[in-house]
Amino acid sequence: MVKELFDSIAERYDLTNRLISLGLDRLWRRKACEEVLKSLEVRERPLKILDVACGTGDMMLCMRKRLEKRNLSGEFYGLDCSEGMLRIARRKVPFAKLSVGTAEEMPYPDGSFDIVSVAFGLRNFFDREKAINELHRVLKPGGRLVILEFSKSPSLLGRMAWLYTRTVVPIIGKLTTGNGKAYEHLVSSIDAFPSPEELRGEFERRGFRAKSLRWLFPRIAFILVLERL
Repeated sequence: MVKELFDSIAERYDLTNRLISLGLDRLWRRKACEEVLKSLEVRERPLKILDVACGTGDMMLCMRKRLEKRNLSGEFYGLDCSEGMLRIARRKVPFAKLSVGTAEEMPYPDGSFDIVSVAFGLRNFFDREKAINELHRVLKPGGRLVILEFSKSPSLLGRMAWLYTRTVVPIIGKLTTGNGKAYEHLVSSIDAFPSPEELRGEFERRGFRAKSLRWLFPRIAFILVLERL
């Protein structure tokens, strides 16, 4: 279902993201990249970086720019279940090695990556426990996992952002992509998703240590950075 959903909106996905987030999705990705990189020691060798549920490649573009600002380089890999999304990613991130696949069964050897990112994809994993185990497996010991995801905040600002998300976002999504169900799924998946603190606990019970957790304006998205033990 998730594969078909994202295949159906791939061509208008980037535009819709800009519109429904009022352009904030770019800022959120940049903050996530900066947060994970500042937790790593500076290294001269190229970092091996995997973006899971990579979509059209925005996170890899952002990470590459952040690395260049630090005079670092990276070898990039992207994984997504949607061939439609990857078709666009191949144009946007020709420097990356892209594969069709799922987080629950990743086609990479143990301990392959210095950094793994998941931006707005964790909610869509079919088996989150299995995916977490796979994320742990493909990271090197001491490697970093950065999660950028939506959640509901009990703060006043968070409640206002959630009201906008569940009422306005499906309308914009339907107008721009023609698939209102895709953005109704977005709302329902956020509604059913654990809090950032609960999610941190899930990862810590499976071989990770939290390095940082922070909400992003307007408290509808958060960044969680974890270290693979």
